Amino acid sequence: MKYLANVGENTYHISLDDQDTRIDLDINGEPLQIDLVPINGDHTYSLLINGRSYVATMMDMDESCQVMIDGRVYAVDVEEEELARLRSQVKRKHHAGGEQIKAPMPGRILDIEVAVGDTVESGQGVAIIEAMKMENELRALTGGVVKEIRTRVGDAVNKNDILVVLEEKS
Repeated sequence: MKYLANVGENTYHISLDDQDTRIDLDINGEPLQIDLVPINGDHTYSLLINGRSYVATMMDMDESCQVMIDGRVYAVDVEEEELARLRSQVKRKHHAGGEQIKAPMPGRILDIEVAVGDTVESGQGVAIIEAMKMENELRALTGGVVKEIRTRVGDAVNKNDILVVLEEKS
């Protein structure tokens, strides 16, 4: 199957052959083999990529997926290549609103890096959460103005708790 994956501002063309716990990928013409083993039963996986081990946690968000690898969170939007081609031919509507930055998993807030009224750029860190004995910086996907902060340093949070609300820049 062929897919398009958008990670940040980069788009990757991916062919996928799923074989039980091994996945053979072709990413932009480069072959890659990944051994994948689920752990903890909560969307967390042990990955072996080119002989190097990683722990990845996948979090479903409203319109995309977030993947946390080694404490870094990546917004990943994947769709079938043919569907993406058809979608690109249709004029897209502007989605009003903003962004809600949610806890990717249960943890404790170590730092809030923004204040209400701050302007946040795409990719800028807004909060640091400690989860699974790792510090994870949560970043804005689209940027905007901080409208609301719903947590404080030291608070325990659950998966999908809204931490920071951004509204679109005017």
